Amino acid sequence: ALTLTQVGLGQSRGYLLVREMPDGSGLRRWCVLKEDRLWLFESPDSPKAGQSILLEEAVVSDGARWRNTEQSNSFQVRTASGRHYIMQAKSSGDANMWIRAMRQHTAKETPNQIMDKAEQAIQKAEVANALRLSQHASRVRRKEANKPERPEVKAAADE
Repeated sequence: ALTLTQVGLGQSRGYLLVREMPDGSGLRRWCVLKEDRLWLFESPDSPKAGQSILLEEAVVSDGARWRNTEQSNSFQVRTASGRHYIMQAKSSGDANMWIRAMRQHTAKETPNQIMDKAEQAIQKAEVANALRLSQHASRVRRKEANKPERPEVKAAADE
């Protein structure tokens, strides 16, 4: 474990309420995100060594439940080792900042991120398919326009 001085400022820092599930109590902690770890300290001037949560292969997702109420400023962290935390920021904007920052250090994608990528791939495929159909329709129109009239059709039209 490192002290706050050893960890330094990190990429993101601030207070979060941190609860280790299933039955941990929520503790207000000064958090510092540095590389692939979230460091937890009692306060910004704490001389004590901090606890860290390894974010590599973790899943960070929004929409966590805090004290049986849905909170827009809460989110979940599930580590590769199976630990589960619910964290609460002071605002939904702060929560989104922490989520984005932590996700930069995780290799796993959330189901929503995977669905977003799938939807983007489907849209690209639909655009490509529409372009192919449009090009095919243009070729068919040109072919029809350049096709000579059949003599029996012309003779019938003359009568």
